[in-house]
Amino acid sequence: LCVELAVPLVLHPAVVHFPIALLLLNLPLTLMYLRRNDPFLERAAYGALVLGWWSAFAAILTGTLDLALNWPLPTDVVNWINLHAASGLALLVTYGQALVRRRRDPRILHGPKRRGYLMLLGIGVALVVLSGWVGGHLVYGLGFGVR
Repeated sequence: LCVELAVPLVLHPAVVHFPIALLLLNLPLTLMYLRRNDPFLERAAYGALVLGWWSAFAAILTGTLDLALNWPLPTDVVNWINLHAASGLALLVTYGQALVRRRRDPRILHGPKRRGYLMLLGIGVALVVLSGWVGGHLVYGLGFGVR
């Protein structure tokens, strides 16, 4: 069953830029807070983490919907889509873990768990970059969703 729409429904590209921006902003804001000790920077970093996680969740949902509407998939994009989906889910879990740690211990940046928390944010940044690059390759390299 293939759904044909008069106007193509492309929700994922409209949503995906928010988690990219917010989650990538989280780490620099956190590092700036550690350097300057400005409480506003810490609140801004936490806000970027919360909003970034929820918008990443929305991006995954819209990506899944867009994928379903583009079914069946061209064979040359299946492995790329699987990598994009896996990296997206991994970043959702990684930033979710950071969010849980931060919620359970609001002073995590001032205790012994700070290094692990910052490493988690660094891994999250790497996953955002990977997932974004793969998504860009799907669209601009392979023409998925635009042909």
